[in-house]
Amino acid sequence: MKVKHTKSVWAGAAVLVAIALVLLYAIGWSRTVPDDAGSPAVVPPALPPTGPVTIAAVGDLMFGDAITASDRDAEFETIVQVVRGASVAIGNLEMSLIGDDRSEEARRSRSPRWTFGSAREASELKTLGFDVVGLANNHATDYGMPGMLDTRAILTASGLFPAGAGMYLDEARAPVLVGSGPRKIAVLAVATSASPASMAKRSSANSKGWPGINLLRYAADVTVDARTYETLRQSTALPSHDSSGSDRLEAFGATIRKGTATSVTLIPDAGDVSEILAEVRRARAVADAVVLSVHSHEPSNDSDEPAEFFRTFARQAIDAGAALVVGHGPHQLRGVEVYERGAILYSLGNFIYRPSQGHAHASDPYDAGTDMYGLAMGISPGEAPIRFGSDDERWWEGAVAIATLDAGLPLSLQIHPVDLGVETPGRRGLPRRPTSPRAVRSLERLARLSQRYGTTIRIENGVGVVQITREQ
Repeated sequence: MKVKHTKSVWAGAAVLVAIALVLLYAIGWSRTVPDDAGSPAVVPPALPPTGPVTIAAVGDLMFGDAITASDRDAEFETIVQVVRGASVAIGNLEMSLIGDDRSEEARRSRSPRWTFGSAREASELKTLGFDVVGLANNHATDYGMPGMLDTRAILTASGLFPAGAGMYLDEARAPVLVGSGPRKIAVLAVATSASPASMAKRSSANSKGWPGINLLRYAADVTVDARTYETLRQSTALPSHDSSGSDRLEAFGATIRKGTATSVTLIPDAGDVSEILAEVRRARAVADAVVLSVHSHEPSNDSDEPAEFFRTFARQAIDAGAALVVGHGPHQLRGVEVYERGAILYSLGNFIYRPSQGHAHASDPYDAGTDMYGLAMGISPGEAPIRFGSDDERWWEGAVAIATLDAGLPLSLQIHPVDLGVETPGRRGLPRRPTSPRAVRSLERLARLSQRYGTTIRIENGVGVVQITREQ
């Protein structure tokens, strides 16, 4: 029996299988952009045929009023040119774009509502230079699944790539591939901060799939000291309790364990993590570079640090092949971390925050500043006051990150500070180049936030420069 050729035969077969898988994934991912009847094809941005590409990334986009000619001053145009100058520009759309029927119904409603837009806002985003718009966030389904599907269709009709939402889970989790030639940039969008009801589902033998977003779920893992545990165990007020004498009990939908001290940890769903990281790996196999957009308010909007599970997940994404992880959600800047072969921006704050009339500032627990640990335990947030919000100057600071990538790795990272009206309240909500003192102040704060991750940010001519070094 001949066995000496077995290794080469299997190697050849493996190559053929890999090629087939790449083709299948590319075909499948081409459906992540909805092919709505009557919508023009999305024209992908042109990438340079060789050499580095640049990615412009911003945080949250939310506006329901038109951007007028008087808004477009020199400071506004300066920031817009930073976005337009990149090979690919991405942002997170934290609102729905809905059709005429649904928008008229929403306007007639007397209930407070989150801002919504229409084709006008989609066209404006295209004009501002955006290519990919993330939809995985806590406001994607404010106007129901029909509103989310409207948003995807309107974005596509305006020449934009929606990411992080789909007709079913596999579509929501898959990346969009952008680039007009053989080179592609893969962009995936995921939310940790959103209702489980907004998550897309895949069909099974017992249930039908439905539309939604790409959600990374998590649960609270609670440990309490022995005395507290005994008090809880004997309590009849708990929704569910265990009197069997074991070292764990169920309460408020969370598992509570007996230990030496009290602590609460947010534990991400292992299946969600595995599936999302698998998509990152597959994307890296067919794209020049992978960007992962993550909407995460945790542990609360008050915190200038991300939840620990987000840090772990971001690093896992870099290990899986992502070059850049872009965070947003808490409406303020969080630090930057250079990790292994990639860079993590834990939050870029707001880029456009211009609510329309009738806007409900705290329409859900994430924007109300709720403590996510209590929420994960199933404890109602009640009527707790918003400790961090639109009266805080951090709300009106943001940034445009420009990452230069080559061979799937970041070569450099520049942070352009953005002023949304800290010093000009009458013009709040739109991005502008800050004054020199304001730029330095914003970048110095970002530098302090980044030091805890071992990242140094230099300030050069009003721009933050992140040093990226890799071992050869």
